[in-house]
Amino acid sequence: MEVFVRRIPTSAVVLAVVVAVAAPCRGVLAQNGVRRVTMAEALAAFASNSLELRIARAEAEAAIGTARQYRSYTNPAFSLAHESLGSSNDEYWETIAGVVQQLEWPGRTASRSRVAAHTSAGAAATFRADSVRLAFEVREAYVTVWLAEKIEESRRDVADEIQLVAEAADMRLAAGDISSYEARRLHLVVAQAERETSQAAIEARAARRRLALLIAPDAGLHEAGPAAELTGLPPAITPEVALAALGARPDLQAAARDLDAAKARSRFAMAAWVPDPTLGLGYKHQRGGLSGAALTVDVPMPLFDRGAGDRYGASARETAATYQLEFVRRLAEIDLMAASDLYASSRANLEATGDELLAYADLVLSAARAAYADGQVGQPGLVDAANIYRDTRIAAFSLRAETWIAYYDLLRAMARVPADES
Repeated sequence: MEVFVRRIPTSAVVLAVVVAVAAPCRGVLAQNGVRRVTMAEALAAFASNSLELRIARAEAEAAIGTARQYRSYTNPAFSLAHESLGSSNDEYWETIAGVVQQLEWPGRTASRSRVAAHTSAGAAATFRADSVRLAFEVREAYVTVWLAEKIEESRRDVADEIQLVAEAADMRLAAGDISSYEARRLHLVVAQAERETSQAAIEARAARRRLALLIAPDAGLHEAGPAAELTGLPPAITPEVALAALGARPDLQAAARDLDAAKARSRFAMAAWVPDPTLGLGYKHQRGGLSGAALTVDVPMPLFDRGAGDRYGASARETAATYQLEFVRRLAEIDLMAASDLYASSRANLEATGDELLAYADLVLSAARAAYADGQVGQPGLVDAANIYRDTRIAAFSLRAETWIAYYDLLRAMARVPADES
């Protein structure tokens, strides 16, 4: 009497046991030396520690200080002179004390004040533009780290999965179930997966270092990463709403203030041909008791220098500032439209798929594992399913990250902050 027993592949048993043990550990990345922060904490650290922001603030303060100096009046000059003359039979002396002040016509004083005010406002607007740009870089770096870690996690999961398949293949090779070619081919696939995982780990580490550099460059922080998952769908922003924010852009405001300052300088230069008088008030005291006040008025004669070059240069700078404002306006419109189009497209794709791609990836891998355990598919089929799982998850995470970066980029173009950060 012969008894037939259905043989269960040893590889299926090994794979099922190891997967069951390793499943709770998936998705856990090494945290050594990595500071986990929320988006709000990253932005707060950036505002306090960013070297680039400090540079931008110092440059703005320097421009404002120069503008304030331009508003200053000429300092008065005080003089004191004592003259003593005499001979063997007579002596004479006199003492003169006086103050000299250069005066300025009221129109030129007002023009200088306007130049200073517009220049200061332009410097402040430029600093706001730098702040908006740098804050976007922090948000972009934060999302980039999240994506890099998700890619590393997905590649590591698949590398572990393929490693288990290769180990099972070695057992089947020893039992004579498969050829040495199939086993060696799987080991080559394992090596490729490990190389891709190592590269993903290096990219994730570089992204965390970039984020740390942005938020805490002088605090000894080497790596920083997100403390929370990137979930949900960003709010919808229509192109009309985006274009309506054109006037709020600080770079456009800075260009407008630069034009106002150029116009004020032009008006100041137009009045330069009228010379500024210098008024002197003094008191003279002579030997013999004679004394009295002295008044002098000094008015330069504009015979050779009438300020024609200054007027010509100021007019040219005003023309350049006019063109610059129009150019910045067109660039801002293009920036807003491009950011709006990209965000609308990315958001529509994310809204259409949602988490379906991740669910599909899990379903494909689960089905392949079950079919492999039942002997319905071989090891190449399971490896293909694992690769599909990895690529699908990376595509889903990339779409989510691209959508959030596009959202933050549109807010940058609109010079706004997310509602939950305001």
